[in-house]
Amino acid sequence: MSDQWFSEREEKDVTFRKDEENISSPFYVPMECLEITENSKQHITVDVIVEEKFELFVNNVHVTTFFASPYELEELALGFIVCEGFIGPEIQVDSIKIEDRSIFCEIEINTPELEELTHLERCGTTSFRKDVIKHINSDTKFTTDTIIHAVSQLKELGRTWHRTGGAHTSIIYNNQGEVLFFCEDVGRACSVDKVVGKALINGVNLSECALATTGRLASTMVSKAMNAGIPLISSKGATVRESVELADKAGMTLVAFVRGKDLYVYAGERRIKNK
Repeated sequence: MSDQWFSEREEKDVTFRKDEENISSPFYVPMECLEITENSKQHITVDVIVEEKFELFVNNVHVTTFFASPYELEELALGFIVCEGFIGPEIQVDSIKIEDRSIFCEIEINTPELEELTHLERCGTTSFRKDVIKHINSDTKFTTDTIIHAVSQLKELGRTWHRTGGAHTSIIYNNQGEVLFFCEDVGRACSVDKVVGKALINGVNLSECALATTGRLASTMVSKAMNAGIPLISSKGATVRESVELADKAGMTLVAFVRGKDLYVYAGERRIKNK
């Protein structure tokens, strides 16, 4: 499969990825644009990903504003409050309700405690988060082949990415390389929140799983995996110093530059075993 997200076209007004049927989706809409190439100009129809604004309230306290794809919002909310450290992955959420562009969650946490959490602004959202490092004690191990196979599935499963070039994909996989859940979103952080939320809704023990996501492994991505209790995070992309330091302190395994048959293990080598 080509690294390009579009396919060659032989005529005007066809959607990118012409090998797939043109179906309606909450993720994207067809729009017209002017394509300029070295040899020609033409108006074509392409699929453009949708980004909408959603407000999250926890116990009626406004916690964050998402700019996200309008799909799997319950998974997004649950994954966010776990990945941002409001509650542990073992805590039950009383209810999640969607009303228009607002998501309302009820959880067993004191409202004053919510209001006292650190206030941060990042990645287009405003959120409350506890700055606490959680240690990951999982003894689950992964082979290099398992990690390489899982990361390769990010592109294969990313239907919206194939059609728009504008989506991020995240997957939860086990130590046999089986992809258990995957989610796409216009935002990388939201794709992680959604796939974690989906796994928790289905009762999966995340301490026995790994996370793979598209894009750079920033410290915010490692922090989300840590709070969810995931022992290994991986990506085809690069990482940053703060991510490596956080993964090392939390006892996590951080794997980046997973390309072809090669990968870099920046932290947590003990979880990587031979083929």
